[in-house]
Amino acid sequence: MLLILLALAGCASSGSIKRASPISTSVPISVDFALVKTSSTLAGLEAETHTLNDLVISGLRGRQVFGDVDADLAAAGSSDGIKVEIKILEIKKISREHRQWAGAMAGRARLLVQATVTDLNSGKPIETFEAEGLSSGGSNMAGTTDEAIQRTAEQVVAEVVRISRHIGP
Repeated sequence: MLLILLALAGCASSGSIKRASPISTSVPISVDFALVKTSSTLAGLEAETHTLNDLVISGLRGRQVFGDVDADLAAAGSSDGIKVEIKILEIKKISREHRQWAGAMAGRARLLVQATVTDLNSGKPIETFEAEGLSSGGSNMAGTTDEAIQRTAEQVVAEVVRISRHIGP
């Protein structure tokens, strides 16, 4: 009976960061500008790639750590800053229709990305990390791929903000 209740109640969405390298920089780096570029190692994820990029940009803008955040290098002008390259490594898609049909039995949507933060001008690496987002799994109205993308974006934003506190002048 308890297992049935747990399956019906579902799991909360979550995210995690796995650091692949320590933050490394020998000189302070400006936080005037952050360039965000997202790509995928998997085919057919143009919509998910675009959504993730937009969510990371809006999340970083909302935190007001950087003077400007954009996907276009031309927006940097002569500013110094960082480049955040995000690569989608794995995805488990759960559509809204599948969630409505299968409910908790559909499982949890998942997105795993690798992010590399570098100095915008020199290209020197600052940190590489993996971020993972998991959707909730128990409701007919939640737990889709979009939720996993949102959780992943939140993890990337939080880590980039943490990095900015260690590298700024």
